[in-house]
Amino acid sequence: MNIVAFNSSPRDNQTSKTELLLQKFLAGARQAGAATETLYLREYRIKYCLGCFACWLHNKGQCLQQDDMTGELLTHFLEADLAVLASPLYHFNMNARMKSFLERTSPMLEPSSTHNGGRTGHPFRVARPPQIVALSVCAFPENYNFQALSLNMRMLFGTNLVAEIYRHSSEFLTIPELQPQVEKVLAAVVQAGAELVRQGKISPDTMHALTRDLAPQETLIQMANNYWREEMEKEEGHSPPPVDDDLVDKYV
Repeated sequence: MNIVAFNSSPRDNQTSKTELLLQKFLAGARQAGAATETLYLREYRIKYCLGCFACWLHNKGQCLQQDDMTGELLTHFLEADLAVLASPLYHFNMNARMKSFLERTSPMLEPSSTHNGGRTGHPFRVARPPQIVALSVCAFPENYNFQALSLNMRMLFGTNLVAEIYRHSSEFLTIPELQPQVEKVLAAVVQAGAELVRQGKISPDTMHALTRDLAPQETLIQMANNYWREEMEKEEGHSPPPVDDDLVDKYV
């Protein structure tokens, strides 16, 4: 199995909890014999979809915009047996970079519509679209917060969505006092990767283990509030960090 992961986190790999869970999942997949590759969307230029439908009418499956999505990313996506879409939760959904990436996958669809299973949609232009795993993290202490993202993924990919891995309390995964519980969660994420490759699905026991609480919710909320209070106290009287305009211009 060829697995390609697309990580849309803007954070570096040392601080990104999306990256932490993603690499644990991919480690389990490799243990089961899969080949894996990770592409970091922050390193690529992805223009916004223009809604021009050139990919459906004039270019027949090819976007007219010349950027990294046209030249590289869409090819990697379509050649994967399994694509892992890894995004941090922003405003209770995927972040903007992942949204831009997914909007630019329209060339793989046909312009005609079909009605199947009670819903209307566009059939795939490609013979074998990749299966999809959705992976996301959020700092809030409940998996309730992933409902909008989950609905979005299910509507986008239907039966091609073979697994959803959502991890709450993600900012607590590096807290030293919680490491005994964290190690069990991360071991379950590794197990999820192995099970999906070997069995085509993740067992309920593994899903339960990877979403287990690290501590009582009240404790986590208090820890989070203490952290932000300390950070705000440190920032009093300090200027905000500078914005790298060249970096912003590169991706907008």
